[in-house]
Formats: sequence, structure tokens, C-alpha cells
Amino acid sequence: MEVTSGSAQTNLPITFGQPFRSGDLATSQGLRAQDSVGNTVPLQMDEVSTHKNGSVRFAVLSASVPSLPANTARIINIYPATKTTSSVSLPASPAWNLQVTARLSDGSTLVANPQQALQQAIASGSNRRLHGPVASEFNIVAPMINQSTGAAHPHLVARLHTRLYQSGQIRTDVVMENNWALKASPSDLSYSLTVTANGQTLLSQPSFTHHHKARWHKVVWTGAAAPNVRVRHNMRYFLDSRATWNYNLGLSIPESVLAAEASSLASRNTGPMGTAMLTTDMPGTGGRSEIAPVPRWTAMYLISQDDRARASMLANADAAASAPVHYRDHETDQPISVIKYPNLALRYGSSNPSVPTASTSSTWKPDIAHQGSYAYIPYLITGDAFYLDEMMFWAAWNIAANDPAGRGTSQGHMGSEQLRGAAWGFRSILEAAFAVPDNHPQKTYFRTIANNNISFFNSNFTATTDTQYVFPLGGLKGIYNNNQIPGYENDFFMYVTAWALENGETGMQATFNNIARYIVGRFTSAVQAQGFCTSKGAHYWNESRSGSTALSSWAAYASANGDGPSCGTVANGDGAYPDWAGGYAAVSRGMLGAAANAGHSDAPAAYTRWLTFTPNLGTDFKNDPSYAIVPR
Repeated sequence: MEVTSGSAQTNLPITFGQPFRSGDLATSQGLRAQDSVGNTVPLQMDEVSTHKNGSVRFAVLSASVPSLPANTARIINIYPATKTTSSVSLPASPAWNLQVTARLSDGSTLVANPQQALQQAIASGSNRRLHGPVASEFNIVAPMINQSTGAAHPHLVARLHTRLYQSGQIRTDVVMENNWALKASPSDLSYSLTVTANGQTLLSQPSFTHHHKARWHKVVWTGAAAPNVRVRHNMRYFLDSRATWNYNLGLSIPESVLAAEASSLASRNTGPMGTAMLTTDMPGTGGRSEIAPVPRWTAMYLISQDDRARASMLANADAAASAPVHYRDHETDQPISVIKYPNLALRYGSSNPSVPTASTSSTWKPDIAHQGSYAYIPYLITGDAFYLDEMMFWAAWNIAANDPAGRGTSQGHMGSEQLRGAAWGFRSILEAAFAVPDNHPQKTYFRTIANNNISFFNSNFTATTDTQYVFPLGGLKGIYNNNQIPGYENDFFMYVTAWALENGETGMQATFNNIARYIVGRFTSAVQAQGFCTSKGAHYWNESRSGSTALSSWAAYASANGDGPSCGTVANGDGAYPDWAGGYAAVSRGMLGAAANAGHSDAPAAYTRWLTFTPNLGTDFKNDPSYAIVPR
């Protein structure tokens, strides 16, 4: 880790996420840390999730940097060590004394005074997320009490992720939720909000409208000012952990691109219910920055770790919280589950139990097929509970939004989604299955749903004959598009399949092997020798049949889809745009890199070959690296 502070500081507390390569750290081990000038750095590890082999996959780390000169980078090196148990002493009644006050448009005032709840949590060790010699964090759920009636508001709740550092600073992530799934009479709520502590106003939010099934948050500090600090990961190791795809760290994002990102963000609404750079009409056509394995701003951050890219990534993750996809079960206090409610329907079909609807409608039109990965990398970078919850909410909605019959009721599979929806929906489920801590009550849920999807794909995507889902060459059909083959959607699905395999999901191997016959095969010289032009490999929609006859050879496939006598040496399929980082040629190039990383024997050569068909893409990847994924 590299830590930089804008001012000289001592005992600087930092908390961040850290992924680990499979096999690098056993759960029986601990960690130790030392900075680049030889100081021992107190370090603790929490919120552990594990790989399939039982080694640590991800953890939230908290460190206390002994001294840090102003504007001087300090490297924090982290090593495996013998696990130790440190005694932790917390004040019985911290000088927190937070008060959250909401003044509703109807004139009523709601107040939460959670000091006693924090004291009880400290005494009992309940609702504790982080705990060690550096930091302890408690999740305090505070009902908003009507001052006049003494009754708790039925929908508005404050969730206070309260982190007590041994240095004396207290960090509170104030999360306001209006998202009970099954409580009657949900509605939009208009209110202003103030947060005070010990006579000081920490947050003053003017009146706005908080939509139902949405949430927002703001971090405040007590005890001392917020640390002025920047943390950067060893990004080579971060990517080598397989936590995400292998983005090209050799790219240099131009200053002009980063400056434009900051300027664009500054012009957007990033306040409560603001949508930042996100598209709220999600089913709408056209490319957008969030549709890729990770969004453009996230890829920019992974490559540059620039503060402006980080600000954009986190602002857009926050904006995703304003979408009406946040359904919390009041009985479990967790995102809604189709295992508990097999016939729940949040978007299509008849729901049992019924889901109360509000009289107001959101400007958002949530969708699975055009969905970004909003909170996964922000959680891996920060370790913040807000992004962990956000990641789970989107995955849970993707599962429950499909018609119960189409998803196999409690199975929660993506079979009834269009292919790109199956890809991005499965990605969100894997994100949760991978990153949710092993001791979290939702871990088993997302792991089970991930396994169910793998079983579904192996049952339906491995045929070598013409079926509802696959045609004989291995390509996946658009199930609602008359047996056509959407090339770019096949690439999307391969991204997720390859990433699953990189993360030890060996159950995906059969699906991967079968669909790669087409998805990777269309870029190989062997297929071109059989009559299909490599230059046509990146495309929009192609036919899988000639009349009623399934196309079972590459020559027949080429003929049915208009390949001429000359193949050409530059990508020229419908929508390929070989010089544009948002075109289908770019989508395919990154896909081939991902397939190579998953171990496909033909993919490295296909990737190298496709480079010659897309010679100018590298230049535009500097402007938009969404698909700048390369072989490891």
C-alpha cells in the first residue's frame, strides 16, 4: 500500500479493502505490516471471505501509520504472520453523542439518538463488524422517532456504521434508508436532515425528496477532523488476485481525460438521490459508460489510481443507491431472498407475498441487461459497509426481479433473461458470492444462488445441437430474437464465465468449453480456413439458421451471414468500429484476453491475431479502458 497525507500526521488511522491471491494467506495466519522507513505498523484483519480452497480471498484491513510527513509517500508492506489475539479496550460510553434530525415536509420532526444503542453494542459485542487494536466498527440501526407521538417512522431508518479508532477519532457513515420491502404504504419522503454531535453540526442537508426503495449516505467524523490521506494499492497484486479482470496497467490515462472526468462529475447531481453520470432509463438503447465488465470510471481508477477517477467511481456507486432496487426484509434486516420467498416477484409476474407499491413512481427504470457493476470494486477498495450492502442489494434485486417461473422460483437462475442480462446478472451474483464475508448471514444465500446458476448453464449451454439456447457451433442465442446470435452479448457472457473460472469456479468449465467453440473460435485462423472471415468476428446480430436448418459448419454460417469472397484485414463486422474503444471490436478484444486468462488453449493466439485486425484500438483505450483487458 502507498499512503500519502496532505499534512504531517501521527498515528494515522486508515481502513481499506485488500484482495489476496488464492493460496497466499491461510485463514490460520495473521498479518504484520512495516512501513518503508522501518516502523512497525499496527494492523488488523476483519470481514474475511475465502477462496474455494479455503485461503483468504478478501479482507478489510485497518492500520495505524506511526508517522507520516506531509506530501510524502510512504509504502506499507504487508506480510503473512503468526495469528495473534490482541486485547481491545473500548470506552463504555464514547464521546460520540450523535443525533440525527429529519424535518419532514408535513411539519413533523423525527429524531434518532443512538448513543445508548452504541453503548449496548460495545458492552455486548453485538452488531460488531470490525474489532481489533486499530478499529472497532458497529452497525447501529436507529429508528427515526416522531417527537410529537413517540412512534418510530414506519419507513425512514438511520443506519450508522460507527468506527471507533484507538486514536480517538470516530468515523460514522450515516446511511438513510427508505427501503423496507414488505411494509405497507411505501412512499417518497421529503425532508431536511441535520446530524449533530457534542454541540457541533456535522451535516446539514437541505430539503430533498427521498424516493422509496432507495438510500443515501454521508460520512462524518467526531473526536478529530477526518484524516487527510490517500491510499493506493499495489495494483499489480490487486489484479493478480483475480478479484477482477486483468486490466492493462501499461496504459497511461492522459491528464486531459482525467481532467474531463472531474469536470463532468462536477456538473452532475451527486447529492442525495442524485444520479451522477448514470443513465436512469436503463433499458434505453445506446452505449454508456457503466456497461462493461466494470464501468469506464472504475477501469480508469484501476489503471491510474488517480484521485479524480476514484471520486468518479465512488460518486457513481453512491448514485446507484438512488435506484429503486433496495428491498430490505424487515424480518431478517437483510436484502430480500427468493429462498425465503420463492414466489416473490419484484418486477414481472404475480408476487406472493404481494409487494406493496407506492403512489409515486421513480424516474429510474431498473434493468438487468444494461446494468453496471456499481459497488463491487468500491467495496474492495474501501472496505466500507455501505458498498457491501449496495453490492448485495443489486444482486438480490437481480435475482428477485425475474418472473418466479422463469428463474426456477427459489433457484434464482438467470435463464429467462436475455443473454446480456444473464451475463451481468450472474456477474452481480458472483460479486456477492465472492466478496461477502464468510460470517455474514447472506453469504450462504449468494453462494447457493451462484451454484444454481452454474447448474442451469451447464444444463442448457452445453448442447452441441440446435436448442433454445445454443446452436451447433456453440454460440449462444438471443432467446427473444428469433434464434439470432448476438455476438457482443456472447462476448459479455464469456467475460463472466472466464472470470468465474479464474476464481476457481470449476463447475463452469463445461459451459466455458462449449461456448468457446464459437465465442473464441470465430477469431482463429482455423475457422477462417473453413470459410468464416475473422474480420466479421465482432458483430451485432447474426443468423443461426438458414430457413429452418441450423447452421452446423463455419462455411454455412459465413454464407448465411453475408461473408464475401474477400475477408479483409481490419475488423469490419456490423458495429465493430475497429478504432473506437466502445465498439464491438473492443468488446471482443477484451473478451479474448479474459478467455486466455481462463486457460482456453486457442485464446492467446486468437487475441494476438485480433490485435492485427484492430491496430488503432490501443490509442482509444487510453480515453476509455472499459475493455482494455489483456492476457496475464
